[in-house]
Amino acid sequence: MKSLNLSLICLLINSALMSQVNFTSSDLPIVIINTHGQIIKDQSKITGDMGVIDNGKGTINKPGDPYNVYNGKVGIEIRGHSSQGFPKKQYGIELRDSTGNSVNAVLLGMPSENDWVLNASFTDKTFLRNVLAYKLGNDIGRYASRTRFCEVVINDEYMGLYVLQEKVKRDKNRVDIKKLEGNDRAGDALTGGYIMKIDRIDEGDKYFNSIFPSVYPRAPKQPSPISYIHVYPNAANILPVQQDYIKNYITNFETSLSKNTFNDPFLGYYDFVDMDALVDYFLINEFVKTVDAYRLSAYMYKDRDSEGGKLVFGPIWDYDISFGLADYGNAWLSSGWEGEITPYEGIWSQPFWVRNIFSDPVLKNRLAKRWDELKQSVFNLSAIMGYLDQTILEINQGRARNFIRWPIIGIYQWPEYFVGQTYEEEVLYLKGWIIRRFNWIDANLSANYSYVDWLPGDSSKISLEHLVTTKLPISMFVKSLKNISTFEFRSPDPGVYFNLVSDSVAITINKEGDCTFKIIAKYNNGIVSLSPGYVISQPTEVVPDVELVKKFQLGQNYPNPFNPKTTIEFSIASDCDVQIKVFNSLGVEVETLLNEHKSAGTHQVKFDASNLSSGIYFYRIVSGSNSEMKKMILVK
Repeated sequence: MKSLNLSLICLLINSALMSQVNFTSSDLPIVIINTHGQIIKDQSKITGDMGVIDNGKGTINKPGDPYNVYNGKVGIEIRGHSSQGFPKKQYGIELRDSTGNSVNAVLLGMPSENDWVLNASFTDKTFLRNVLAYKLGNDIGRYASRTRFCEVVINDEYMGLYVLQEKVKRDKNRVDIKKLEGNDRAGDALTGGYIMKIDRIDEGDKYFNSIFPSVYPRAPKQPSPISYIHVYPNAANILPVQQDYIKNYITNFETSLSKNTFNDPFLGYYDFVDMDALVDYFLINEFVKTVDAYRLSAYMYKDRDSEGGKLVFGPIWDYDISFGLADYGNAWLSSGWEGEITPYEGIWSQPFWVRNIFSDPVLKNRLAKRWDELKQSVFNLSAIMGYLDQTILEINQGRARNFIRWPIIGIYQWPEYFVGQTYEEEVLYLKGWIIRRFNWIDANLSANYSYVDWLPGDSSKISLEHLVTTKLPISMFVKSLKNISTFEFRSPDPGVYFNLVSDSVAITINKEGDCTFKIIAKYNNGIVSLSPGYVISQPTEVVPDVELVKKFQLGQNYPNPFNPKTTIEFSIASDCDVQIKVFNSLGVEVETLLNEHKSAGTHQVKFDASNLSSGIYFYRIVSGSNSEMKKMILVK
């Protein structure tokens, strides 16, 4: 009876608050939903009608205006986990046709899709944290949910200010990976695309728990699983063979990080993940310092092997309790790295491997370089403050009505650390925290980092002769560098020998077939950067098809050795731009032999070295996405 009375009291209070909101117009878009008496529930969407009004920037919108953005059916449900305990709910929206099938539509200028989220931003009273985090994510070149502010009416009740945003989904305008079909059961088709997330388990989810607990290597006394949930394909569509594939891939990734060799060039985690994306993911999570970092709403995806095929961390998601908001886990402190937190026993801890990756000097140096690149642009404090001020002005009228509907300013809402007595105090706290966080990161990511800008490893094969020592300049692999003491060449293949001499490396091969190697960059004897993998091929005698060239090929110059003229022959399979350059043994360009568009077929260029001294030279061809390099000897 007490519970019933309390519910009635809350209903009366909310009704009284509702009557205080005179919602007749807005300078923001208006979303109006009617469920025709049905109660909106968690998990199972009910069908209703939705209209969206937006008469354009600077124009007033009224609830009675025509629905000029969207006017049709929707499926709607309550979404979220801890946020479901708040009186102001957030909703998942699916656009539908009259038969109940999903239908795509452009909403408020955002690309056409059918799955959307109405984010209530109840705990974040500034309404700024999520939209700022997503803006930063997009500005650094990674997909993050697009957002638009709107005011929402459900069943004739004014519900307040909301953020309409895109749901994480496979789509050419969202997570742009290959579609995984029901008949994709083997080969390259099986390798992608997948979207996964580390999160709480909901009823109906398909997921797997890691073979490692969060607190690995010790055995926890309390459960501490790492749960990977299948987002795409979803629980209804993913096949067992597809589940097994992505589970095995992630298990191999985790296994590589469970050993002392986790940052070994060939045994470590590098070949499983997109390192550039990983650096950006870490940087965003550390800048906003969300208490849920790496452990909840932690998305990742994998495209097909033919499309890159490595695990990509992101998109970022759910940052309403970031930027110093939460009162637990030291989240209010503007200092400290979330990536250095020691995993704890119990559910929803960070995976053990986050700490391992964050301790890797290769990752830390890349993180420092990326910060140095972005702190004057994406993370520029003046730009961030300007964006916040602009957004505050945009939502000024809507957030005033919101706090009439939900009078929570000055009242603690879980899990607030700071409770401002006014909206302005909430904003001042947020801005001050961001400034302090920027300064702490800037002081703790050294500008004196080490870095190598490696030339791509997949753009060429280096063709060498069996048992013939070939000397190659380091500049063939390195575009630029900073704070590097020495390089070390390493191959997992037996019979490949390297001898580093000054700015060159002598390579000898005593094995058949292709082999791979990587280059380790060191500073003060510590590994600070790692190259992509390079492939060495050993040429065999080829009889060209004079009627049809089927592949790209660079021939050995003839005569070789030569004095002073020689001929270089090459073949291309399709019309494209071709560039051939000559380098000396130090990697310095000495002449461009060719730089023009060529038709498919076999071609020749002449090289006259009359003005050059005797020695070893290298000629390199770039043809479309193909590239190859060979050695020639000038003897005068």
